[in-house]
Amino acid sequence: MECFGGIFWEALKESVSITLLVLLLMAIIESINITSSGKLFQKLQGRPVAAVALACLLGAIPGCAGGFVVVSMFTHRLLSFGALMAGMVATFGDEALFLAAQSPKYALLLTGILFVIGFIVGLILLKIPENKIVDFGDHNFVIHEEHQHTHTDPEDHHWRERVTHFLREHVWEHVIKKHALTLFLYAFGTLLILGILNHFVDLQSIMENNVWTKWLLLLIAVAVGFLPVSGPHLIFVMLFLQGSIPFGVLLANSIAQNGHAGIPLMAQSKRNFLIMKAITMAIGLVIGTTTLLVSS
Repeated sequence: MECFGGIFWEALKESVSITLLVLLLMAIIESINITSSGKLFQKLQGRPVAAVALACLLGAIPGCAGGFVVVSMFTHRLLSFGALMAGMVATFGDEALFLAAQSPKYALLLTGILFVIGFIVGLILLKIPENKIVDFGDHNFVIHEEHQHTHTDPEDHHWRERVTHFLREHVWEHVIKKHALTLFLYAFGTLLILGILNHFVDLQSIMENNVWTKWLLLLIAVAVGFLPVSGPHLIFVMLFLQGSIPFGVLLANSIAQNGHAGIPLMAQSKRNFLIMKAITMAIGLVIGTTTLLVSS
């Protein structure tokens, strides 16, 4: 019991630390996002390559805010399907924040790789007529307006009012109330499970002695990537940071998953969502397999 008590308290302390740091990063990103809202997509008409690059940049923003903007612009016919796919490959949800909090070096490395892969995928898909792939449907669907606040009220000019508005509406209502408990529970649950697992099972030793294990984990990582949420994917980040799985498995999951950004796309068109997921999962499987083979 003493051993389990140590695992419990270690998981609790680490999850609190991670959650606080992630919330701080979220607040910073939220402030950047609201000041640039409505400006990033100007002058993109007739510049598909620039739109793909911008979608990758938005997807590369840690968390789901950038992915939401990409999906919103696509559903309103302001971005091509190629740009949508570029942004979906580049984003890997709130797991990016956890990785940045634990290892900025690997967070930058993974984000850079996903950006390049997303950009290449987007350029390739620009060559394919959209009407053969996408179900355009009704593009009047409005999503996540909380990420697109404008500040044009003439009375809201004083810096104190703006700070108060930001702290109340964005930091408290969006970051803390919507994310704090979920982030903590996912972090604590993952760390507790991994702590208990590591006490009984040496996953790294199993992988070294059984070649098939990493391939099984690769398939699981891609399959879990189908889920349009953030949280379950955190286990691959933690396992990688502990040295229990190779980078190729984490990379495959990161390509396949898109955090919560897939939810509004699924609401607009289940067909588009399934096509997007099929492509990201296929790319994740191919890139992950290649990475494992090269690193073997």
